[in-house]
Amino acid sequence: MAGPHFVMAWAAEDTEAALKARYRAETEGKRRMRLQGFWLLRQGQGVDEVAAAVGVHRRTVDRWVAWYRAAGLAGVLAHRQGGVGQVPRLTATQQEQVGAEVAAGRFRTATEIGRWITDTYGVSYRPGGLQDLLRRLRCHPKVPRPLHEKADLAAQEVWKKGASPLPSSPHR
Repeated sequence: MAGPHFVMAWAAEDTEAALKARYRAETEGKRRMRLQGFWLLRQGQGVDEVAAAVGVHRRTVDRWVAWYRAAGLAGVLAHRQGGVGQVPRLTATQQEQVGAEVAAGRFRTATEIGRWITDTYGVSYRPGGLQDLLRRLRCHPKVPRPLHEKADLAAQEVWKKGASPLPSSPHR
């Protein structure tokens, strides 16, 4: 069963060509999806068709239309869902200090980093939270290279020191 015919009072500057140009120029994913939706609506497609074309539910397109009617295209593009998230446990300065300490090579494990944060700032993290913090700070763990069980470490050291005979070359 088809819904009621879609009617929109478009702003004068939101022509089909202008919406298409903004859609094609946009690089941020959610904004681009909304602009594509409005461009398709402006072409005369229905809400259900637009929802299917951009890969969202019909109610999402209805929400975009409500935002447009309330604040225009600028309001739609400025709208963000999901809030701002949890307040960080460490200030930005403290996070920078943690990143600098990790980058300096002071720690060998994430557990050591967690203990240092607790001792220094009085803030404790669970292991998963600490991993998330380190990921946000772009701190990557230093992992030793794998070593084969049959590797001859003494022969490798001799080779590194240059005492190994030169390899034979087929171009002599």
